[in-house]
Amino acid sequence: MSLPEPLTQATLHTGQAFASNGADKASTKPQTKLEGHPDLPCGIGTWDKLLYGNHRFVIKVPSDGRGENRRVVIPWRRQDEDPDGVDIIIVPAGAGAGAGAEAPAGLQTCAGTGNRVRNLIVEQATREACTIVFQAVDGPGTYFVHYLPYAMLGKPHYPQAEYLPRRPAAEPRWVAGVVGLPWETKHQNLPQAEVTRYEAASEHDSFAPMNFTATARELQHFHELHGHQAFAIFPEDRTNPVSMRRHLPAHWVINGPSNGFQGSAEPGEDYVVQLGVYAFQDLTGVSVNVEHGRCINTEGVDRLGQPFRRALEIPAGTVKALYVIVPVPEDAAGGTVEACITVSPDNAEAQRLTVTLAVAAETSGKTDPRLLGRLAWLDSDIAQDAELVAPFTAVSVDEEDKVLHILGRSLGLAASGLPRQVTSTFTAAVTGTDGPAVGLLAQPMTLDVGAIKWAYSPITFMVEGPARVSWTCAWTSRQGASVDLKGTLDADGAVHFELRLDAQETVEVSDVGLRLALHKDAVPLAMGLGIQGGRRPETLDWRWEAATKNQDALWLGGINAGLQLALRDKGYERPLNTNFYLEKPLLEPSSWGTGGVGLRTAETTVTLTASSGPRTLIAGQPLDFDFRLLLTPFKPIDPGKHLAKRYFHEAAEPEKIAGVGATVVNVHHATTPAPYINDPLLTQESLRTYVAKCHEHGLKAKVYNTVRELTFRSPELLPMLQLDHEVFSDGPGKGHMWLQEHAGDGYVPAWFAPDVDDIAVVTTGGSRLENFYVRSLAELAEGADGIDGIYLDDIAYDRHTMLRVRKVLERACRGRGIEGPEIDLHSANQFTARDGYASSANLYMEQLPYVDRLWFGEYFDYEGTSPDYWLVEMSGIPFGLMGEMLEGGGNPWRGMVFGMTGRAPRVDNRPLWEFGARTGLEHARMTGFWDPEAPVKSSHPDVPATVWQKDGKAVVALASWAGETVDVQLNFDAGSAHLAGAGMEAPAIEGFQSSAKYKAGQTLTIEPNRGLLLTIGY
Repeated sequence: MSLPEPLTQATLHTGQAFASNGADKASTKPQTKLEGHPDLPCGIGTWDKLLYGNHRFVIKVPSDGRGENRRVVIPWRRQDEDPDGVDIIIVPAGAGAGAGAEAPAGLQTCAGTGNRVRNLIVEQATREACTIVFQAVDGPGTYFVHYLPYAMLGKPHYPQAEYLPRRPAAEPRWVAGVVGLPWETKHQNLPQAEVTRYEAASEHDSFAPMNFTATARELQHFHELHGHQAFAIFPEDRTNPVSMRRHLPAHWVINGPSNGFQGSAEPGEDYVVQLGVYAFQDLTGVSVNVEHGRCINTEGVDRLGQPFRRALEIPAGTVKALYVIVPVPEDAAGGTVEACITVSPDNAEAQRLTVTLAVAAETSGKTDPRLLGRLAWLDSDIAQDAELVAPFTAVSVDEEDKVLHILGRSLGLAASGLPRQVTSTFTAAVTGTDGPAVGLLAQPMTLDVGAIKWAYSPITFMVEGPARVSWTCAWTSRQGASVDLKGTLDADGAVHFELRLDAQETVEVSDVGLRLALHKDAVPLAMGLGIQGGRRPETLDWRWEAATKNQDALWLGGINAGLQLALRDKGYERPLNTNFYLEKPLLEPSSWGTGGVGLRTAETTVTLTASSGPRTLIAGQPLDFDFRLLLTPFKPIDPGKHLAKRYFHEAAEPEKIAGVGATVVNVHHATTPAPYINDPLLTQESLRTYVAKCHEHGLKAKVYNTVRELTFRSPELLPMLQLDHEVFSDGPGKGHMWLQEHAGDGYVPAWFAPDVDDIAVVTTGGSRLENFYVRSLAELAEGADGIDGIYLDDIAYDRHTMLRVRKVLERACRGRGIEGPEIDLHSANQFTARDGYASSANLYMEQLPYVDRLWFGEYFDYEGTSPDYWLVEMSGIPFGLMGEMLEGGGNPWRGMVFGMTGRAPRVDNRPLWEFGARTGLEHARMTGFWDPEAPVKSSHPDVPATVWQKDGKAVVALASWAGETVDVQLNFDAGSAHLAGAGMEAPAIEGFQSSAKYKAGQTLTIEPNRGLLLTIGY
């Protein structure tokens, strides 16, 4: 689905001149349909737009012998607020004028210096036109009027562009001479220059045809003809997405509205009809009915797979673009397809429009994204099922004992339907699920509503599929209060509870509190609600501060058993993250949000209470006390597989990547195979070519792709901006100049990649864009040259979409007969003010079941943090994952204690990879220092040891968190006594350690922040 050659229509729009000056005389409707600029031909030029801006007009000074001073009227038809305040740069065409200043074919170049014209006067500048007097110092020929120059301010990747202010540069003597001319000479006899053409710096930058505004006279005539209606409908070619929302495009006003549309389609395509609706009055409750189609603005399938309909509001004086999908049947080849579209406001008469499509006899086999057919993907229901993905097992239910079993964990229910026990059988090493059972709860969980006593109905179970079981329970009381409970357990360990609290009459309660009592020894670690990962505090008193803190979840647990509690209600919306949290923070739950969370530690128990504070229960006004538990770990770790997948994070030549020993390559955005962020399908051909080369060299190839932001190169960006902030987050606008000129306002500007001139806009998270995204992944993964996985740079969607992603990619790999997919998650440290003080591992815990490895990340501290912090915040091990290091390359000695390295080519991993190959680490059994049954332990509490064992041999990784140089001895359990008597060697590893040999039992000296890799028995 790569972009084809530019569309002919977009590269040259020929308008019809209505008057010599193009702006100050009344226009009449042309005989042929107008496109482009009403007065001028339009095209694409070449120049440095960082110097001159994105737009210019070409003017011609004739060889008429009438002198240098010329007057010209530029019919620019602008949409910006202050045309008189922006600088104007006039440059003559010619060899001396610098790159991009050559005259278009057929126009005369100038013979002079090519320097910028300094002597010019702007006599008048309005939105419609500008009158300029200038000195054509280079004589007759072609001159360029750059009328929207700008400066790129702000940060390199987060620019804030501003138009350059008007800067008079004319010589005073010249100004005095021109201004001092008699009126008749100045306004009647001053020779004219001719405007011949509008040009943009690129097809994508062009204002033609959608961003040239109508003149006041044209608008007056338009209103006289059509203002008696409540609204007007303008069918527009789908290759010209509507941009302006507060101005009418000139060609709409001149051509007038229409109640019919004709187009050419191919059999089997989703044809998109674009309609612009201009409201003469406020329109409320606008519905769109389509016979043989649908309007994506008003109906569709949401991200959860549920159909929906909604009405629109269109304020008077604004434009709303509607996008109608008309499916063209395969058997319509060679015929016609018709559709009838009815736009019906509640407060105005409906209007109908007929669509007639001439269908080609056969399909071309090519798909052009600019035809907007991918908009139909917004309603894709691919992978909306309750089927399993590896390695999870089906949810089983023992209805008599009320126990549900999943991979390595079980959930026992009390009579209330709430948990009475959460049990894990993951081993302490987290490498298996056959360990001794660890119970987390010391008492059943309760929801206490004041002093109300409850009676419970029998629990009813429903199997929704292999991966999901739900249950319901009704609570009643003498006080007339009631609770309807629904619980859902998914195979990954996510448990959703919906508790709707209602009353038959007003009831005052002192508190609504969810209470968990946990075994103290089972939950030594914690993360969330302002606690950075590490040792659990003895107490916690936390209150909601959602405006500045992205905190609604707390994880408590150990390495092989734990749970995360997240507090929600029905109004939950996923906030923005990664630099943008403050733009769209959490919405405090109307139920939980009035209270807080407290934690207290007793001799044998830890009590966690989430409370609402005093509440008044009012009949017919229920409160939703929803919450979610995540039962950890999610899956066993596989250290050997982790080490065998050696990552290379750069789209270099595959032969080179394979040559350094890597096995997996990540194709980042802003690279040749995938230049445009989060829409790699735009360059699918080059990406598939690169992936094929990777496969030839035995490499897995993955691509950067998430939905946190979207490239402006996506043809669907402007249409999706018309969906009332469903897809793109509302915000202050501005940013890169393209966004200001084409997107207007009401958005959050995102990443700018200057090397590929790519601009992005922040998405909302939790929209139909997730349907689009999952459908696009199916396309990317299809076939032998399909991608082998994705690289996630933070995540903007929830676990529901993450599961769909895993299903689509896993099924594609299965269809190709290969193992996979590979999904890795990178995150910069989110525990910052701009990100709302959220630990990355806690923030993304719901997605971790479907991720294969972590790369945490920029701003993580590898030197000044404890082993517990490493374990919880960065390693991934308590959740069934392993990771890599990023910031500064990480600390390689400490990293090896967790099976972590840096990532190539940022770090040269070849010495460690070669060491792993020589010692067979990929096939050894890893036991971390966190396992109380570890066969080899360090004698020093600040120098932990992790061991890999294979065939009676061992590799031991030691790393120091001590503040000074310390001496350490290794202690071996009875099963490893044969190793205790063997000599130890620290083999030479470039950049890591020098060669050294040690006798059995010899003391090892370890420096601060460093460590050793020892081989025993090799």
